[in-house]
This record gives sequence, C-alpha cells and structure tokens, in this order.
Amino acid sequence: MRSINDHQFAEFLLRVGDGSEQVINDEMIRVPECMVVPWESDQSINLIIDEVFPNLGDHVNDARYMVDRALITPINNDVGVLNEKIINMFPVEEITLYSFDSVEDDIRNLYQPEFLNSITAGGLPPHKLTLKVGAPIMLLRNIDPKLGLCNDTRLLCRGSYQNLIDAEILTGQFAGTRVFLPRIPLKSAENAGLPFQLTRKQFPVKLSLCLTINKSHGQTIHM
Repeated sequence: MRSINDHQFAEFLLRVGDGSEQVINDEMIRVPECMVVPWESDQSINLIIDEVFPNLGDHVNDARYMVDRALITPINNDVGVLNEKIINMFPVEEITLYSFDSVEDDIRNLYQPEFLNSITAGGLPPHKLTLKVGAPIMLLRNIDPKLGLCNDTRLLCRGSYQNLIDAEILTGQFAGTRVFLPRIPLKSAENAGLPFQLTRKQFPVKLSLCLTINKSHGQTIHM
C-alpha cells in the first residue's frame, strides 16, 4: 500500500514476498540498479545523506522536514555512526548529556563505571547522548500514552538542559504538542546478553535521523 505510486518498486516487493524474484549465489537477491548507490567509501554515504536530507542546514527546527525523512539500516552500530555523522552537520551548538550507570547488588564493585558506560544494549539510550536543537529524537519507553508519549514516538528537540528535554511531538494525534522529558532509570532487557541487569539513568530517547529496520516499523515517512 505504501508503494502504490511506485509500480516498479511495488512489483519488485511482491516478487520478493512471493519468492519468485530471481536469485544468485546463496539465494541472494540482486537489488535493482536504480535502487543502488555504488560503493565509493565515505563519498557514497555522503551522497545518501544528501539525497535524504537535502539542504539540511536550511531546515533545522523544521518539524515537517524532519518527520518526513530518515535513513534506515539493519544494525544498531550503523545507526549510531550515521546519526553522529548527520547531527554533526547541524549548524548549531551541541549538547552532551551523560548517563548514570549501575548494577544492582554489585557490593564488591566488580563493574567499573567506564565499562558500564561502554555498553550499548538494545532498547537503552546511549551513555553519551549528543543532541542539538532541531534534531529529531525517538522515545524508547511508554512515558504517558494518554498524552501521546509512547515507545517509538518521534519528537523534535526544542531545547535540552541537564535535567529535562523540551520536545515537540512530531507524529500522531498529539503532533505539535510541547512536552518535557526527564531522566528516568532504564533497565537492560533479559535477552541483552549481559551477565547482570544494567540500570541506566538517562533521558529515554535517542536520535532518529537514522533508524534500524525494527524501529522503523509503524513509522510513516512520506519522502
């Protein structure tokens, strides 16, 4: 349905879904040339960013521009790299917010803060959260569903301070509403692959200029 105006792409998706698309070695599908940017190191990444976020510097604080655009990638590591690369293009001062990490019942102090800070478990915000006014962010927890503050809600950062983030909801029936987000303690999931449960006190958001495929589910991006 989302590809209804692009018949060639819609037909390609249907063939992939039906299992009728031709495959090459190891059942790999060749992506059509019109959908591919040839790999030329960082230059290729810059081309994709410029294609998705044209004239980015002229659209800081433009809610409509930001909500209609995002890069999508399979893994969290690439999300972090791309978000950092794009946020550095914003021509405004950056704000860095650090988390407070701990492990419950760690009486012997087996886990040093530097080690805990380095953990990037799925579903947790980063230890070092770098924001800029005008940057799109995504909520990582259900804070207040009645006011539209649900997991995966996209917002626009309007201001950031040590103990709160001033943000504007970008999607849903509460789009345009200004909200204040506090730091809250967040626990790592049981399937995070850690021998302990990490508690990270941080703002429950991360940049959403780039999203994982998983996080993009349910998002409507009009570009």
